[in-house]
Amino acid sequence: MAPKSAEIGDEVVFYIGGYGFFATGRIVSPSKPRAGWKNRYGAGVSAIKLIKPAISLAAIRRHIPKLKWAIYPRSIVTPAADLAVQIRALISDRRKTGIPDLTDEALELANIDELRTVALLAQRESVPPRERKILYRARSQAIRLYVLRRANGCCEGCKSEAPFRRADGSFYLEPHHVERLADDGPDHPDKVIGLCPNCHSRAHHSGDKDEFKRSLLKKLARLEPA
Repeated sequence: MAPKSAEIGDEVVFYIGGYGFFATGRIVSPSKPRAGWKNRYGAGVSAIKLIKPAISLAAIRRHIPKLKWAIYPRSIVTPAADLAVQIRALISDRRKTGIPDLTDEALELANIDELRTVALLAQRESVPPRERKILYRARSQAIRLYVLRRANGCCEGCKSEAPFRRADGSFYLEPHHVERLADDGPDHPDKVIGLCPNCHSRAHHSGDKDEFKRSLLKKLARLEPA
């Protein structure tokens, strides 16, 4: 789907709900009415290039507050020239660094791709201690949020639905650290699992906790393949 006014050579940005700005491309054919879709037009697109990680809607709102489309995303929009410049800059920066914003507020609203990217960031000995501390904290926060987002409301141990929802509507599950990294760094996503309170207690206190741990590691191997 494309604007009626789209012309060959125009730049396009693909948005996917739940992820954000996902890819870019260029129009390669005139915009024509879509068959069976009233008042909608379509055009061919090529040179598609992914944005990794996708830029979340919250990040778009944060960096381009004047882009009203981001308040209530619709199917298509043609931004003003000054906003187009900001969109290009945001995408260029994401492609250059590959790192989303690292503040607690930003991570709370990040998409799952952004969270996983931060969770997998390595410690950087070449940066000042204060920045290493920020990175460590961001990784720890991202891993916790990523695991809960990955679980998507179901215990990754017993597959039961979360026992209740928090005040903000999110599902209540508890991240469990199956193993710690040997280098004293933050936990890795393939060593943290989202559990219901019963399974979490079982992992710590049951008589079969060692056997249960082995079963959790097998499940994590399927959830986070190398």
